Amino acid sequence: MIRKIAAAVMLMGIAVTAVAGEIPGLPANTPPILPPPLEVSLSNDFLGRGGSTDDFRTQQFIVSGTIDDRWEFTADHSILTLMKVDEPARTDQLSASLGYRFLDSESETTAQRVTLGLGIRSYGDFGGERMQNGFHQLVSSDVEIAAYTDLDRTDATAWVDAQRYSLLRGSADSADWRWGYWLRGSALSSSDGQFDAAVGAYAVAGRGSIDFWFGLRQDWRSGYEQPVLAETAAAEEDLAAVIGFRWGPLILETVQQFNNAASYGQLRLLAAGFDAGRVAAEQSRFAFDASFAMPDVYLNLVGRWRADWLNRGNPSWQRSLFVMGGYGEPQHDDDPMIYRDTVQAGAGIEWERRLEVGGGVTSAYFRVGAGWREEQIFGDDERAGEDSQTVSRGVALGDAGLRFDAGELFAGYNLRILLGLSAVVPFSDARVDMAGETFDVQQPTVGITLGVTFGRFSVR
Repeated sequence: MIRKIAAAVMLMGIAVTAVAGEIPGLPANTPPILPPPLEVSLSNDFLGRGGSTDDFRTQQFIVSGTIDDRWEFTADHSILTLMKVDEPARTDQLSASLGYRFLDSESETTAQRVTLGLGIRSYGDFGGERMQNGFHQLVSSDVEIAAYTDLDRTDATAWVDAQRYSLLRGSADSADWRWGYWLRGSALSSSDGQFDAAVGAYAVAGRGSIDFWFGLRQDWRSGYEQPVLAETAAAEEDLAAVIGFRWGPLILETVQQFNNAASYGQLRLLAAGFDAGRVAAEQSRFAFDASFAMPDVYLNLVGRWRADWLNRGNPSWQRSLFVMGGYGEPQHDDDPMIYRDTVQAGAGIEWERRLEVGGGVTSAYFRVGAGWREEQIFGDDERAGEDSQTVSRGVALGDAGLRFDAGELFAGYNLRILLGLSAVVPFSDARVDMAGETFDVQQPTVGITLGVTFGRFSVR
């Protein structure tokens, strides 16, 4: 059942394969009408051509946002692969940047921005193989076996991003239909001589919390020499048709190239906050989290109940009982042919406190508990069919992070973006045998968690 749920969530956008993406180090292609304090973007090919190729920028994860209105930050993790060659190869790309809006003017019908920024872009092994193959195992897809290149360096970057959004009919806060245009041009240069640029022109339309855009985008890439980087750059340089849709905090966008096979799609979540009535509304006692832990990939589902007897005296940190279930088949160490079939369950107590941050509201949380974890080693690819005995251990559970108010999807139901850290510590380790080899299992794991929280307002 958990495997089926994982597959369904993947098909909704948190998927494993992409073939192109945004310029790493720049914010995603979101119209400048809802400047959220936080935006999470996941790029994949299920909105492209449905897996026509699994190569180049095979996964991209972007977190960006604003600080004090004019400052912007962006962090980007990309997995780059070159599989359809005699010797498949891969590298990961990690980017971070900070920008300042030198021009930032808005009215009810227009938005104009010019942002200049600096950053860094690094290449190497940043867990991409473990993440990619872990997600592939969750959806019963083939694993990708490719050696990391010897590329290991960090470059400085400088970039500019200019946008104009103009409504020719209606206004941004109007309940009636609105339409207009959106122009964007951006460029990034690295200290290693790489240059990336993109320009786009789009017609826009919308009503209420719904927006549409469609148009053309042209990308350019130059200065890439290492084969994995050069082939990725060549695949991303093309003219493409762009179709985007926003429904409240949710954005879906597809980029369909005309000449290359590197079409892709994006799912983005905007932490734009709740409206004034919802911010003051009491949250229901029940809530539900769905998240992934990485780089060892696990799907975790958590149900929470805020019990009155745990919150006598209206404490600043609200307490809830939680139960959780998790499943994953993460790669074992650095061997892409060996995996750990893992099932875990547990319960405990969570503390959560609302914090005023930026234009929305953020919740800090941490939880502790105990449970049980079952693991089995098995082989894939050339070692398919091999497996070990199953071992179980009691475990301690710990999580901490932030929940960012995203908005209302349905009447009375809210959505939050969850970012945090999770840890599972078995009470004792174990060793198992497979095909004459011994493997250490039931080891402590720590991962970054990304997910969503669903709840309900109790509006009075």
